[in-house]
Amino acid sequence: MISSSGGIPPTVEAVDVPAARPNLPELDEDADEVYREPWYATLIQILIPFGLASLGTITAGVVFGNVENWLVFKQMRELTMIVPGLCGLKGNLDMCVAARLCTHAALGHLRQFSNIRNIIIGNVALVQVQAIISSLLLAIFTMIIKCIVSNTLDLSNLTTLISASIITASTSCLILDSALLLGILFSQRYRFNPDYFATPIVASIGDVTSVSMLAFTAASLYDLRWVSVLIVGSYLLVLLPFCIALALHNAQTRPVLFYGWISVIGALCISEFCGFILGASAEQFNGFTLFSPVINGSAGNLISVQANNMSSLLHQRTPLGKLPKGTRIFEMPQHALCYGTIYSRVSRLVIAISIPGSLMQAYLADYMYSLDSTVYFVFVIAFTVASLLQLIILLLSAHVLVHALWIFKIDPDSAAIPYLTAFGDSLGTGLLAITFLIVQGSKYEYCTNKSPWLN
Repeated sequence: MISSSGGIPPTVEAVDVPAARPNLPELDEDADEVYREPWYATLIQILIPFGLASLGTITAGVVFGNVENWLVFKQMRELTMIVPGLCGLKGNLDMCVAARLCTHAALGHLRQFSNIRNIIIGNVALVQVQAIISSLLLAIFTMIIKCIVSNTLDLSNLTTLISASIITASTSCLILDSALLLGILFSQRYRFNPDYFATPIVASIGDVTSVSMLAFTAASLYDLRWVSVLIVGSYLLVLLPFCIALALHNAQTRPVLFYGWISVIGALCISEFCGFILGASAEQFNGFTLFSPVINGSAGNLISVQANNMSSLLHQRTPLGKLPKGTRIFEMPQHALCYGTIYSRVSRLVIAISIPGSLMQAYLADYMYSLDSTVYFVFVIAFTVASLLQLIILLLSAHVLVHALWIFKIDPDSAAIPYLTAFGDSLGTGLLAITFLIVQGSKYEYCTNKSPWLN
């Protein structure tokens, strides 16, 4: 998709297909013209990063399943509620950076060192601003919801929760952005499509980094509230203004600094709903915290690949605000998922990958948690069905959302993935709760008597 001269590739014109779409071979021919690679090459480019990302989400589930038994998690139930929001920041912030950098790579903007430096500095500063403010709001929202649910006002843990959230968000975003930059430059050097490679890098280490950082930071600062106050003050009074100045000075990130907050705040609100479900389900179902990062991380990884791919294709084919010929916002499910659109090629592949992937993830997460196989096959099938249903709904939602944003001249690179990942987390947590509820009380209920190994 990148021209050999390093400049902007010529626009690929879509074939004008009637509304009834009787001429499907023309669409397949158009897809071959755009992708310029066989389907198995696309499959390999998605499958290998997905396998690495699956290990990351499974590790995050194992870590979360263990640290929920720590004393600090028992005394601060807000920590369990805030986990989906902090893990969701990788979808709100870092995957948006991945989408923007992939678009820059597809358009040939990452060929010169000066362009790379300006783009990277601006995006890193922007993400730090968004991470600090988002984690601050997330901690306050979580404490408010906790007070409403418990009908008591207890602000004794507020400074610890805020400091742990800010440190977790800021540090994990810095780690993810560094890995992301290396991954995109690597994929560009060896002619991989960064749309398939970048977001799995974020997904592979994002959740486990966030959960681990939150647990260790909260445990370290729980009895040191005066240190928490100093940390919060340093971030808000020193680092935040400095990063705002860098982002404003950069022409690449200045617009996003102003209009990019709507999707981020909206995604945070959705993540708060997910956190409420997670907090209630974790107390009711044994092992729920083990499988929650797995189902949500896998779906977030795959839907980000598709959304990233759709956005790059739109940037290459038409100007912002105008849909390509033959493209509609609302498509029949079979066209959006299986055949009949230029995006269905990737949709078919991610669906095919998700089914064996979910089966493997369920068994592997259970074994890594208890170092023994305790999960029943019926539960694994139910988990796989829930994962597949979650992915199908997200793929259909992505088709509508990306094209709707494009029509309203909103760049999907900065707005689509936050909504999709936040909605996917809430949807996956709800479907997982239904799965546990269905098998509850039966002989197929998930139960392990193993003690946590991460003490």
